[in-house]
Amino acid sequence: MKFFIVGALIAFAAADSYKAAEYEAPKYNISKYEVPKYEAPKYEAPKYEAPKYEAPKYEAPKYEAPKYEAPKYEAPKYEAPKYEAPKYNTPKYEAPKYEAPKYEAPKYEAPKYETPKYEAPKYETPKYEEVTYASQPYSFGYDVQDKESYNDFEHNEKSDYNVVSGSYRVVLPDSRIQIVTYKADANGYTADVKYEGEAKYPEYAEPQSKADASYSAPSYKAPEYKQPAYVAPAYTAPSYTTPAYKEPVYTTPAYTTPVYTTPAYTTPAYKAPAAYPKY
Repeated sequence: MKFFIVGALIAFAAADSYKAAEYEAPKYNISKYEVPKYEAPKYEAPKYEAPKYEAPKYEAPKYEAPKYEAPKYEAPKYEAPKYEAPKYNTPKYEAPKYEAPKYEAPKYEAPKYETPKYEAPKYETPKYEEVTYASQPYSFGYDVQDKESYNDFEHNEKSDYNVVSGSYRVVLPDSRIQIVTYKADANGYTADVKYEGEAKYPEYAEPQSKADASYSAPSYKAPEYKQPAYVAPAYTAPSYTTPAYKEPVYTTPAYTTPVYTTPAYTTPAYKAPAAYPKY
């Protein structure tokens, strides 16, 4: 309890000895504003110097007329050709030698005939379905006569369902005519062969050649040659005309001096600010 009282007394004494701090308002100095002084820039107009123009000097070209030299012409020299009469040699003629040809009779050899060997073919009965067709009658015939190839033959044939009959005729090389009449029916094929005329064989005649004894050599007459007449050509010298030359006319060009205009310069206008901002 004693300690509490003592503490309270100390605290009270401390409260009496405390003084509140004095407060001073801060002093604010407003800065003085000075309006800036504006100086207009000094402008100097550029100095312009007009260029000096000198007219070009024109010199007319000097013309020299060309010198012409007339060509020197020399008449051609003509030499008459030397002509030599041709030399003609009479040809030598020799009667041809004729030799009679030697003829040998042709040797005829009988042809050798060999009996052909015949082998019976192996036949296999084909398997097929029998198809029957109705018999149709027909007939035809043709005749050939060609003298260039020595062909002369004729053939005729006809059929009436069951029997076929016909005949053909041919001229053989020995001038005989062979006529065959045939017939085919259910009993088989039968033919009747006949020949008309007689065989003719031309006999061989040996050619006879004899040299012509009455032969006379041809007579040859040398040609007459006439020397040609030559006429010298007439030559005319060419005429040359000197060309007329006209001196060219030169015109001096007209030169115009250019006009230069001095540029107009405007001084810029400066406006001062209406109000200065306050702080």
